[in-house]
Parts: sequence; C-alpha cells; structure tokens
Amino acid sequence: MEMEAICAALGNKTRYQLIKALKEKSIATCCNRFEFFENGVSVGDVVKFTGLAQSTVSQHLAVLEKANLIRKEKRELWSCYFLNQEVLEQFQEQLKKDLQ
Repeated sequence: MEMEAICAALGNKTRYQLIKALKEKSIATCCNRFEFFENGVSVGDVVKFTGLAQSTVSQHLAVLEKANLIRKEKRELWSCYFLNQEVLEQFQEQLKKDLQ
C-alpha cells in the first residue's frame, strides 16, 4: 500500500467526495441491475452524481484506481467501479499508527 499515493488521491475534493459516496452507497447506480456488479457504480452514475464531464470523471476514477482505492470490473460491454474496502481499512490503520 502506497500511503503517499492514497493521500495524493484523497487530497482532491472531488475524489474524496467520490470515496465517501461509494462508502456510504449514496450514488444511485445502474450497476445493481446486474447481479455480478452489485454495489458498483458506472462512469455514467458518477457523472450524474458529480455533474462533471465524462472525461473528467474518468480521470478521477483512474487516479483512485491507480491508488488502489477502487477497482474496475468489466463484463461484456459494461464496466463498474467498486470501493476497495480492504485497502481503505489498511490506510486508516496505518494513518492512526503514523500519527500517534
């Protein structure tokens, strides 16, 4: 786990809000109509949630994916993004240790 990469990714207000929304499941999603994508969000879902352009959303998702905070799964024509809960929990624990 790269602490610096995660901190950099979360240092952007939009990306931080996306992680919070994914954790709270507050983004309405079309991915739930497919059993294999349950609890995922599509780029279109995030565009609706943020009001940002699709290209901007894709860039933000790419940064979060590179930091391993989310993962992308592609099936046939569809791609959905999922919160990487394990990495998020490891980050929280490491941050607690580092700041004690």
